[in-house]
Amino acid sequence: TKAVNTLASLDIISGVGDNKFEPERSITRAEFTKLAVAASTSRDAVGDTVSVKPYPDVPQSHWAAPYIKAAVDLGLVQGDLHGNFNPGRSITLAEGVTIVLRLLGYQDSDFTGVWPSGQMAQYRALKLNEGVTAGQDSAMTRRDALYLFYNLMITKNKEGTYYLNVLEPTLNLVNTAGELDR
Repeated sequence: TKAVNTLASLDIISGVGDNKFEPERSITRAEFTKLAVAASTSRDAVGDTVSVKPYPDVPQSHWAAPYIKAAVDLGLVQGDLHGNFNPGRSITLAEGVTIVLRLLGYQDSDFTGVWPSGQMAQYRALKLNEGVTAGQDSAMTRRDALYLFYNLMITKNKEGTYYLNVLEPTLNLVNTAGELDR
């Protein structure tokens, strides 16, 4: 409940209609990308439309096109080897972790070895895995995404500042013990 309330109050996560959250439903790449942009410092700069297709399989009319385009511009997401985004495909934990680490200021060059081994090691080291049950190559559920984004808020970014304090600098919501002051 604390995670849901925190992320809902920050306009990062919402239900699927009829006041339902459907925590066991898998989350798509488009849905996760919207959450990532909503959790970014550029969240208020996303418009309702885009002038170009962000990927060949994401038309300008796609509901998530503005978020996907923003995520591309922020360097948060990449397409597949064929140049497609696959917005309706479930996102894997490794893909979601990579996006969240990019929000924290990490770049792919910060990790050695074959993707996603370095990213997954950093994910565990930062304790972003609290409450997340998906395996590295498994589809994430909405609950997994909820915990991943909640953990993001109380994790220090690459520069050493709690992410929520970066996102909401005037509120200083995370104390020195890494706990939410709410």
